[in-house]
Amino acid sequence: MPDGAMMNAQDAVSAHRAECFVTIDGKRYSMLMAKDFEGKAKINTKEVPRLGNVVIGHKADTMVFSFSMTIYKCTEIFDDVIERFVRTGIMPTFTIQISNDDQASSVGRSTKIYNDCVLDGDVLLSMFKAEGGFIEQSIEGFCDSFSRPEKYANPSYM
Repeated sequence: MPDGAMMNAQDAVSAHRAECFVTIDGKRYSMLMAKDFEGKAKINTKEVPRLGNVVIGHKADTMVFSFSMTIYKCTEIFDDVIERFVRTGIMPTFTIQISNDDQASSVGRSTKIYNDCVLDGDVLLSMFKAEGGFIEQSIEGFCDSFSRPEKYANPSYM
Protein backbone atom coordinates (compact mmCIF):
# COMPACT_ATOMS: atom_id res chain seq x y z
CA MET A 1 0.00 0.00 0.00
CA PRO A 2 1.37 3.42 -0.87
CA ASP A 3 2.20 5.52 2.20
CA GLY A 4 0.32 3.07 4.48
CA ALA A 5 -3.05 4.35 3.23
CA MET A 6 -6.09 2.31 4.13
CA MET A 7 -9.84 2.63 4.16
CA ASN A 8 -11.33 4.45 7.11
CA ALA A 9 -13.67 1.91 8.75
CA GLN A 10 -16.16 4.73 9.44
CA ASP A 11 -16.67 5.06 5.65
CA ALA A 12 -18.43 1.69 5.43
CA VAL A 13 -21.89 3.17 4.93
CA SER A 14 -24.47 1.64 7.26
CA ALA A 15 -27.39 0.20 5.26
CA HIS A 16 -29.98 1.12 7.89
CA ARG A 17 -29.12 4.84 7.73
CA ALA A 18 -31.54 5.41 4.86
CA GLU A 19 -34.92 6.78 3.89
CA CYS A 20 -37.40 5.70 1.23
CA PHE A 21 -40.34 7.50 -0.38
CA VAL A 22 -42.85 6.26 -2.95
CA THR A 23 -44.87 8.75 -4.98
CA ILE A 24 -48.08 7.52 -6.63
CA ASP A 25 -50.40 9.93 -8.47
CA GLY A 26 -48.62 12.90 -6.92
CA LYS A 27 -49.02 11.66 -3.33
CA ARG A 28 -45.73 11.03 -1.54
CA TYR A 29 -45.57 8.22 1.03
CA SER A 30 -42.77 7.77 3.58
CA MET A 31 -41.96 4.06 3.50
CA LEU A 32 -40.91 3.70 7.13
CA MET A 33 -42.30 0.15 7.04
CA ALA A 34 -39.67 -0.91 4.47
CA LYS A 35 -37.21 -3.58 5.63
CA ASP A 36 -34.96 -3.65 2.61
CA PHE A 37 -34.58 -2.23 -0.88
CA GLU A 38 -32.35 -2.95 -3.87
CA GLY A 39 -32.26 -1.00 -7.11
CA LYS A 40 -30.21 -2.62 -9.86
CA ALA A 41 -29.04 -1.96 -13.40
CA LYS A 42 -28.58 -5.11 -15.48
CA ILE A 43 -26.36 -4.62 -18.49
CA ASN A 44 -27.09 -6.95 -21.39
CA THR A 45 -24.18 -7.58 -23.71
CA LYS A 46 -23.84 -9.13 -27.15
CA GLU A 47 -21.02 -11.27 -28.40
CA VAL A 48 -18.85 -9.71 -31.08
CA PRO A 49 -16.99 -12.32 -33.17
CA ARG A 50 -13.87 -10.74 -34.67
CA LEU A 51 -12.08 -11.79 -37.80
CA GLY A 52 -8.56 -12.96 -37.06
CA ASN A 53 -9.09 -13.14 -33.30
CA VAL A 54 -9.92 -16.31 -31.34
CA VAL A 55 -11.31 -14.24 -28.45
CA ILE A 56 -14.99 -13.31 -28.69
CA GLY A 57 -15.46 -9.67 -27.78
CA HIS A 58 -18.46 -8.26 -25.92
CA LYS A 59 -20.32 -5.00 -26.33
CA ALA A 60 -22.97 -3.49 -24.06
CA ASP A 61 -26.27 -3.52 -25.93
CA THR A 62 -29.23 -2.79 -23.63
CA MET A 63 -29.97 -2.25 -19.95
CA VAL A 64 -32.79 -3.11 -17.54
CA PHE A 65 -33.46 -1.20 -14.31
CA SER A 66 -35.18 -3.24 -11.61
CA PHE A 67 -36.02 -2.89 -7.95
CA SER A 68 -37.12 -5.08 -5.08
CA MET A 69 -38.17 -4.23 -1.54
CA THR A 70 -39.71 -5.95 1.42
CA ILE A 71 -42.18 -4.08 3.59
CA TYR A 72 -44.25 -4.87 6.61
CA LYS A 73 -47.78 -4.95 5.20
CA CYS A 74 -49.24 -2.09 7.18
CA THR A 75 -50.22 -0.18 4.05
CA GLU A 76 -52.33 -1.08 1.06
CA ILE A 77 -50.95 1.45 -1.43
CA PHE A 78 -49.74 -1.35 -3.70
CA ASP A 79 -53.11 -3.12 -3.38
CA ASP A 80 -54.60 0.17 -4.68
CA VAL A 81 -52.28 -0.02 -7.71
CA ILE A 82 -53.47 -3.59 -8.40
CA GLU A 83 -57.13 -2.67 -7.95
CA ARG A 84 -56.77 0.26 -10.34
CA PHE A 85 -55.12 -2.01 -12.92
CA VAL A 86 -58.02 -4.49 -12.60
CA ARG A 87 -60.65 -1.73 -12.92
CA THR A 88 -59.09 0.31 -15.74
CA GLY A 89 -56.60 -1.98 -17.49
CA ILE A 90 -53.93 0.68 -16.89
CA MET A 91 -51.05 -0.14 -14.56
CA PRO A 92 -50.24 3.03 -12.61
CA THR A 93 -46.56 3.92 -12.54
CA PHE A 94 -44.83 5.47 -9.55
CA THR A 95 -41.53 6.93 -8.37
CA ILE A 96 -39.24 5.58 -5.65
CA GLN A 97 -36.67 7.80 -3.93
CA ILE A 98 -33.92 6.24 -1.82
CA SER A 99 -31.33 8.16 0.19
CA ASN A 100 -28.43 6.72 2.17
CA ASP A 101 -26.84 9.07 4.70
CA ASP A 102 -24.52 7.72 7.37
CA GLN A 103 -23.25 10.71 9.32
CA ALA A 104 -20.27 8.70 10.63
CA SER A 105 -18.95 8.39 7.07
CA SER A 106 -16.98 11.07 5.22
CA VAL A 107 -18.61 10.22 1.87
CA GLY A 108 -21.82 12.19 2.44
CA ARG A 109 -25.28 11.41 1.11
CA SER A 110 -26.42 9.43 -1.94
CA THR A 111 -29.92 9.78 -3.41
CA LYS A 112 -31.36 7.85 -6.32
CA ILE A 113 -34.78 8.46 -7.86
CA TYR A 114 -36.28 5.58 -9.84
CA ASN A 115 -38.81 6.89 -12.39
CA ASP A 116 -41.83 5.31 -14.07
CA CYS A 117 -41.75 2.21 -11.86
CA VAL A 118 -44.13 -0.62 -12.69
CA LEU A 119 -44.91 -3.66 -10.56
CA ASP A 120 -43.84 -7.12 -11.67
CA GLY A 121 -44.47 -10.51 -10.13
CA ASP A 122 -46.61 -11.34 -7.11
CA VAL A 123 -48.23 -8.73 -4.88
CA LEU A 124 -49.43 -10.11 -1.54
CA LEU A 125 -53.06 -9.09 -1.05
CA SER A 126 -53.71 -10.91 2.24
CA MET A 127 -52.42 -13.73 4.42
CA PHE A 128 -52.47 -15.25 7.86
CA LYS A 129 -50.36 -17.76 9.71
CA ALA A 130 -51.53 -19.74 12.74
CA GLU A 131 -48.02 -19.67 14.22
CA GLY A 132 -47.99 -15.87 14.18
CA GLY A 133 -45.18 -13.65 12.98
CA PHE A 134 -45.35 -10.46 10.95
CA ILE A 135 -47.04 -9.97 7.60
CA GLU A 136 -44.35 -9.00 5.10
CA GLN A 137 -44.82 -8.13 1.46
CA SER A 138 -42.26 -8.35 -1.33
CA ILE A 139 -42.58 -5.66 -3.99
CA GLU A 140 -40.69 -6.09 -7.25
CA GLY A 141 -40.71 -4.26 -10.52
CA PHE A 142 -38.93 -2.34 -13.21
CA CYS A 143 -38.32 1.33 -13.88
CA ASP A 144 -37.55 3.24 -17.05
CA SER A 145 -34.85 5.56 -15.71
CA PHE A 146 -33.14 6.87 -12.62
CA SER A 147 -31.47 10.10 -11.56
CA ARG A 148 -28.85 10.93 -8.93
CA PRO A 149 -29.48 14.35 -7.38
CA GLU A 150 -26.94 13.56 -4.62
CA LYS A 151 -23.97 11.23 -4.82
CA TYR A 152 -21.23 10.09 -2.47
CA ALA A 153 -17.94 11.97 -2.56
CA ASN A 154 -14.88 9.79 -3.01
CA PRO A 155 -12.95 9.43 0.25
CA SER A 156 -9.70 11.41 0.43
CA TYR A 157 -7.61 8.20 0.52
CA MET A 158 -8.69 7.07 -2.93
